[in-house]
Formats: sequence, structure tokens, C-alpha cells
Amino acid sequence: MPETSLLQIVSGFKPNVDGMGDFARLIGEALWQKKSIQSHFVVYRRPNKSFDPQEILPNTISYLDESTPAELSEHLVELCAQRKFDNALVHYGAYAYSREGKPAEFGKVIEELAKKMPVSIFFHEVQATAMPWKRAFWTFPEQRKTAMGLVRCAKVSFTSNSEYVKTLERFKVPGAVITKAPVISNVGEPTDPRPLKERARQLVIFGQFSNRIRIYEKHRQLLEDVCKLLRIQTVVDVGSGQSPSIPSTVAGAEVKRGGWMDEQQVSVLMSDSIAGLVCYAPDIWEKSGVIAAYQAHALVPILVPLQKRLTPEPAYLPYVSCEALSRLATADGVVPEEQLQTIATDAHRCYVANQSVNACVEAISDVLTRS
Repeated sequence: MPETSLLQIVSGFKPNVDGMGDFARLIGEALWQKKSIQSHFVVYRRPNKSFDPQEILPNTISYLDESTPAELSEHLVELCAQRKFDNALVHYGAYAYSREGKPAEFGKVIEELAKKMPVSIFFHEVQATAMPWKRAFWTFPEQRKTAMGLVRCAKVSFTSNSEYVKTLERFKVPGAVITKAPVISNVGEPTDPRPLKERARQLVIFGQFSNRIRIYEKHRQLLEDVCKLLRIQTVVDVGSGQSPSIPSTVAGAEVKRGGWMDEQQVSVLMSDSIAGLVCYAPDIWEKSGVIAAYQAHALVPILVPLQKRLTPEPAYLPYVSCEALSRLATADGVVPEEQLQTIATDAHRCYVANQSVNACVEAISDVLTRS
């Protein structure tokens, strides 16, 4: 019999592409293997393709008939009447359970659940802000109020980065616990990554469609500079390759539209590449599963800042900027191999020590098993 039975609530699940669902599934697998904590996943949005639940045994799964807070409430009542759960872990983002960014009704369901069992919340996102002509400006008050209610009803609130911790700290009541837990690589963790000199001169561009396209449309020169500095021969864009903004070549390197890939395919690709590029906000880099994936595969992670850094830069970051790479270049305009290997090795070591599945499981299980 499992030592602990855990109810995990997630927005989506494989085979659909869902970052929170993939995170929950991988953490659930590791919680069972390492801590004998068995998970049951309640999936808010049913995948549009079939999935064999035997793949996740002994963990189990159920789906809502309709993706609504009312249906979730009814489903939880029926499920908890059939099974006993020691804890619940809710994977939360303001848009995960409401495409309009209006999570108030979902939040009320979770607050009711917290009256029946200990509930922990993993805040993958907290709240969105925007200019007045954007929807997020008008939904911000509801998102903030919902997040505040979730923090106050939770046994513990997890989040991946220091900036979100500061935000959640402002919401909490005496006795509330807020702690960091890392975001992992959702596409595997090779145990013995090959050195860069044994890989193709290949650059991976991975992540959300909008952020990838931003690289081609607004940071084309930077992309060209990176390709020259690293002597890149092939660029592989992973994800939907339908945009006309994706070029056929960059600085003499062929650009391949990789299309959708499963976890194993992405892992194989990264294991034979030397660098990965991502467009992201530097203040919250710790919540990027893309950077985590680059680190886990011992690539050179390169960050294109989505905005200027607003907080002091720490002494060490497991990624580099294009400007930093330029400063490492020799007179011939390329970065020496030993310098690239050092960056990749240090990023991988940082991941193994602080951001891996094992590190995340230790952080989460410690709270779940604490009375």
C-alpha cells in the first residue's frame, strides 16, 4: 500500500501539449518511485487524442465531462466519496482553467476542497498584467483576488522563482507557507550528456510559438550573430512551423522546421545539438521549462531578453546572452570550444544540483509528508 495518496489537479495531460500536465505527470512518476506517494490526476480539459492510462500505473487518472468549475466540483465530490486522499496538489495558472483569464469560480472550488483535505498549490503563474487595451489589464483584479484566496487556504504554496515568491508573500496570512520548488525539464534528463565536440553544429529554438516567432521577427540580427559566433550549420525550430516568419536560412545555416515532437524526439535532438535559444523575461527565468531542458541536456542556453531585467542580477546564471558570447569571441569572431563547453557543463551541473526531478520531488514530498 502507498504511504501517501495524492490528488493532483491539472489543466491538461498527454498526448496534448500541456506544460503543467507534463510537469505533474513526471513529478507524479518520481513521487511514486522515490517516495511511495501515489497520484491520481484529475484533468480539467480532456485531451483530444486517446491515451493509455496503463502508461502511468500505479498512478491513475480521470477526466471532467465538461471543462467547468461546476463540473470539477461535482467530480471531486464523487471521487472523494470513492477514495481517500491524504493531500491535494493543484497546478495553477490564471489562464489554465479559464481561457479568458477569469479564474474566480475555479478558485472557489479549490477553497472548498481545502476544507476537506490539506491542499497545496503550485503557482506556475500568479497573475497577468498588461496595458489598458489588453484583456489582462481588466482581468488582473480577479486574478489577484483568486491567487490571494488560494494562498490563504493552502497548506503550502509552491512557485519556481523569487519574484513570484515576493508576490505571494504579500498575499499570505500568518502560518501560511510559501516555498520555491524548481521547474524541471519536461523532455528528459540524460544521465551522461555527450561533450559538445561530439555533437552537430546545431542550434535548437524551442518554446511557445509567440516567443519563437519573436526571435525571427524582432531579433533576427541577434540570431545571425549567435549562428556566426558558434559556427552553427543547422537551426531546428521545434513546434508549429507554419509561420512565414521562419526563414529558410540564417547566416548560412539551414533552418529546419521540426514541427511537433514528442518528449523522446526532442531529447534526441537536444542531445545532438550544442546550443539552445529562448526568448524569455530574465527576472523569472527559473520558471522556464525550456531553459531547464537546455540545461538538462548540457546545451549552451542562450537567453534573448523579453524585457529588461528589473531586479539585481545574481552572481551566477545558468544561461548566457548574445552580448556575453560576443565578449568571449576571439579575433576570428567565434567563441572557443572550451569556453562553450564550460558554459554547458556549468549549466548542467546547476540543473542536476538544484532543478532536476529529484530536487523538485524532495521539495514537494517534504511538505506533503510533513504533519
